[in-house]
Amino acid sequence: MDEKSLENPRQLFERLQARLETERARLGQWQAVEADYQRKYTQELRPLEEKLHLLRHKLVLCFDHAHKQMGLSKAEREFVSELVTEFSEELLLLAAKGELPAGCDAARLKALYKKHSGSDYDADVAEDIENARAALIEALGLDADADLGTFTPTQLLQLIVDQYEDEDAEELLEQARLATRKSEPNPVAWQALQDAERARLAARAPALQAGVDTAVADDRLPEANAMLQAQLDEVLSQSSYAEEGFKLRYDLDPFASFDPETVIEELDADIVDIQEYIRELEHEVMQFSDESLLKAWLKAMRREVAAIERREGRS
Repeated sequence: MDEKSLENPRQLFERLQARLETERARLGQWQAVEADYQRKYTQELRPLEEKLHLLRHKLVLCFDHAHKQMGLSKAEREFVSELVTEFSEELLLLAAKGELPAGCDAARLKALYKKHSGSDYDADVAEDIENARAALIEALGLDADADLGTFTPTQLLQLIVDQYEDEDAEELLEQARLATRKSEPNPVAWQALQDAERARLAARAPALQAGVDTAVADDRLPEANAMLQAQLDEVLSQSSYAEEGFKLRYDLDPFASFDPETVIEELDADIVDIQEYIRELEHEVMQFSDESLLKAWLKAMRREVAAIERREGRS
């Protein structure tokens, strides 16, 4: 039996009232956190991200130069090509969302990707997306011609966790991220979400704005409970819109769940992590003008990658 079947109308009334108060408070938190988050994101995180992307672009060029000019072994050149391919792919993902810094050249990155991987970037992305789509549809038991674009990330996530656990669920979640990768920049998707929300609000019932008397008589409880449930559904819909819009505006994982109470703390942690990563990359860029330092770095990186692969193989 579910919770509702064990409740009498009065208990249901009290539970719905309490849940409605909680969810309204959560919706208010989303609204309250926006100004502070936007300030930190715009003034602190975004400049750091741009600096990081420019450093990655510089590293791609450094790796390509090292591959051509320095006395590397065949194995070292192959590893350098893997790095060029990986870094180029990460930067080109930004280009697809309109977020590649002005100092980065998407056309050149695609040329370097092709040079070092031996394949076309756009063709590889299209193939990867189609393969992920087919694998996800089969795993979730959907129709072969199902349009995954009709599912929200939350709906796809629920389908996955309903059928799979642990590593299997994580693997399918990665497939879902790839299969539903947006071909439009986030600002475009955000505008579409706002348009859809305005249309939804325009069509909703005016009665959803009305209050419900806490001293309602027993014979009016069914009607009051129906109204409370409708109001709860409306607040949950608004909270979902607030969270989905938040993820689009700040380029966050569409399949992740965020709590307005902790997003500022998480943003501060991201800022610290990026600052540390920038320091590491700046140090590495400085070394690549010296062939002996570059070769030592490549050997250390290859050992680290091999160790990670061995650990993953044992897990």
